[in-house]
Amino acid sequence: MNFIRRRLKFLMWVVAIGFVGGLFFIGGRRFGPSWIANILPASLLSAMPGCARSAGILMKVGNYNVGFEEFKRVRENIVEIARYQYRDNFEAYAANVDFDKQTVEAITKYAILLHESDKHKIHISDEEVQKGIKEFPFSMPQEAESRVRPFPFYSFAKTKDGNPNPTAFKRLLESEGKVTPDQFSEEVKNGLRIARLKSMIVESAIVTDLEVKSEYKKQNEKVKIKYVEIPFRDFNDKVQLNDSEINEFFKNNILDYKFGERVNISFVKIDPMSFVNKVNISDAEIARYYKTHQSDYFEPEKVKARHILVQVEPNAGKEEKEKAKAYAEKILQEAKNLNADFEALAKKYSKEPFTVKHEDLGYFERGKMVKPFEDAAFALTPVSVSNVVETNFGYHIIRVEDKKAPQGKSMEEARDEIVQKLSQDQAIVLARQKADDIQYTVISEENLQSAVDANPDLNLRVMETGFFAKGDTIPNIGSSYTYRNVVDEAFKLKVGEISNLIEVKAYGDRVLGYFIIRLIGKKPAALPKLDEVKDKVIRDLKDKKAKELAKAESDRIMAIVKTANNLEEVAKKNNLKISESEPFSLSSGGYIRSEGGAIDSKQVMLEAFNKKVGEIAGPYEGRNGFYIIQVIERQPVDDSKLAQNKDEMNRLRDQLIKQKQQKIFDTWYQKVKSGVFVKSFYPNLASS
Repeated sequence: MNFIRRRLKFLMWVVAIGFVGGLFFIGGRRFGPSWIANILPASLLSAMPGCARSAGILMKVGNYNVGFEEFKRVRENIVEIARYQYRDNFEAYAANVDFDKQTVEAITKYAILLHESDKHKIHISDEEVQKGIKEFPFSMPQEAESRVRPFPFYSFAKTKDGNPNPTAFKRLLESEGKVTPDQFSEEVKNGLRIARLKSMIVESAIVTDLEVKSEYKKQNEKVKIKYVEIPFRDFNDKVQLNDSEINEFFKNNILDYKFGERVNISFVKIDPMSFVNKVNISDAEIARYYKTHQSDYFEPEKVKARHILVQVEPNAGKEEKEKAKAYAEKILQEAKNLNADFEALAKKYSKEPFTVKHEDLGYFERGKMVKPFEDAAFALTPVSVSNVVETNFGYHIIRVEDKKAPQGKSMEEARDEIVQKLSQDQAIVLARQKADDIQYTVISEENLQSAVDANPDLNLRVMETGFFAKGDTIPNIGSSYTYRNVVDEAFKLKVGEISNLIEVKAYGDRVLGYFIIRLIGKKPAALPKLDEVKDKVIRDLKDKKAKELAKAESDRIMAIVKTANNLEEVAKKNNLKISESEPFSLSSGGYIRSEGGAIDSKQVMLEAFNKKVGEIAGPYEGRNGFYIIQVIERQPVDDSKLAQNKDEMNRLRDQLIKQKQQKIFDTWYQKVKSGVFVKSFYPNLASS
């Protein structure tokens, strides 16, 4: 009891000091909202989460405080990196990813590594920082890549004659990086310190010659098979189900169909685009915008080009690269002809063992292509063809068809773009003003229909989503990631409650709309009734039964093959297609190309390398069916040629060293992390 009294007494003094410190100037300076977080230990802030949140602290890693602005910036950068990596598949990727959790993990690792850099007294000189700034983002280790948007700020902030432009550099950092030059320098310095710490931790990693040879054989030994596929889909129509089977399957697998918490909302959406026709842009506004954004309408030098590519894998050996280059040189002889048809040439020469492609690239500016390709393209004059250009994609033959000198658009040329931009911006303002009015109406009347009735000119509708869970696509609205603000609000409301105005933005801060929602139903996490998931249960049971039938059929075929010892003959008698794979090396994915499709099966790949030439084996399960295989060719590695492939052996050594280094670093980091206190002061944010 005395301990508790002493602790409470101490807490009372802390709160009192915090209150007084917030009211008075001390030493001529008023304390900012986060000062108290810097003097309190993490364990005490943990006991007073409200105090931490009011101090602007979102989470604490040891003695490292994470504010809302830092968290927001890192999260935005993580999303942008993912958007660049996944491109057209980003929405599908984002629907299954918790970016908040990724942000917590990234900041936690950064803070721990920064603390360890301090412990090991790692110093970075001013000269190294300046070099790191010039080489950013390539100078940053993975653990610091999300600190500032990965954009080559220094390279892009140049005058027309190529000299550094401090004003443009500052503007780029603040607009694109969301940091000041001083903050950027500090982030680069910290990134370099972390990189040096990592080098120190992993410097003990070594790779022997034997390990390199073993990996070389693993990656370069190839096998070729012929096979028959018994696809699951061929048996779907043969599956007959009765109610008893469906009920039994559902009963035995009910946990697989468990519902998370679900909500049903009604909503009104105010779409900014419906206000565009209410906006009038004056000539004065256009002139003013053009004057302040003239650099936006500068067109850099561009070339219009097409190319033929002889593809080569980045990890290809020296001999394979030399053959591909010689093949490209052969194509070049025809490509140099004035009226050469690049597309036809690519088709003509794309045959085993080479893959040759043609692509019309249209117009592009510097910075859009890999450097060797860019340099060659911009060095050409219109209607001229390059020599063979090597990149990490293979060997290119480039033809430049047109060239545009750098030029700026006049105000008249840019007029339509400016009008569109200003109209959309003003439409958002009008939409927000109207949305605020609508919110007042809805709250006063306590129903969404009042918004529709009061604004007949806007064609508003009250719509209903039906029940959905977090992560589901929201019916009549869209992706739960894009509309996550709607999701978050929906799951906070009580049944019958109406939300405040919800603003939804797309990537790049474009406003998609303003929503007011009402929660009309909530269902807790629960086991479903069969009728609620019957379609999915039937589909799953059919898939299971089809797989069982396919397995039985493949066992029957294999039994006949064992007796006949002739895969082709048995396949022909049973109306099965014989396919032949391309030669393939052992890989973790298990993906094997063939002339008529592919096999996606790790089991097939592993077993193929364990069998002798001529041996028939199976059936083995893959993603789409069962496979009976016969090894028809094995391409062993010639040990006598290992010494000739020095570049490849060095590449493999580097690859193995990096793998070992990563393993050493991960083990070290987990040990260090286990002794660090990590705490989130925000209820919906899980600590890493």
